[in-house]
Amino acid sequence: MSKYSFLVQTKAEDYFELLPDLRLKKYGGWLVAEAIEQEEISKLQSQSTIRAVQLAKRIASAKGIGLDEAFGLLQGGGGSITEAELLADYTEETLSMITSGSSVESTNARMVTAFIRSRGQGMVDGNWQDLIDWELDDTKALPRKYIAKVVEFITAEQNAEVQEAATAKKATKRNSPQ
Repeated sequence: MSKYSFLVQTKAEDYFELLPDLRLKKYGGWLVAEAIEQEEISKLQSQSTIRAVQLAKRIASAKGIGLDEAFGLLQGGGGSITEAELLADYTEETLSMITSGSSVESTNARMVTAFIRSRGQGMVDGNWQDLIDWELDDTKALPRKYIAKVVEFITAEQNAEVQEAATAKKATKRNSPQ
């Protein structure tokens, strides 16, 4: 948190307890830092999708097959070309596509890291301290059940923000002159 965070606090803080010594502040929506991290993840996923489309087009053209079949081959769905033939002809491209992709686990870990870094507090020496230096390696040390709990919390915060926006929109419509 910045030294000016007190300026944006409007009410008593509420917390989501992940562990007895680890909690996250509830804001009823996402912070800008969290939204930025989500945008970065989405950008990487989009780039991976574009690379897959480009590779599928090259395969379809070179092998004289349809684009759908080429996509199926990339996803291991079989077809008129064996996986071994595909890998032999497109090893570098396939490897690049696989290594540049982002798994659900790594996406969740990045989002959990962003949320803990921006709103997490840990009990350290008997005092709650902000965890602004929390790193991905710290998140990787958490059991999957705790990652799932934080992902549920992230979703709840996003849903609260969406609900608040919908309520505000309805109120604006009711108060607008016709």
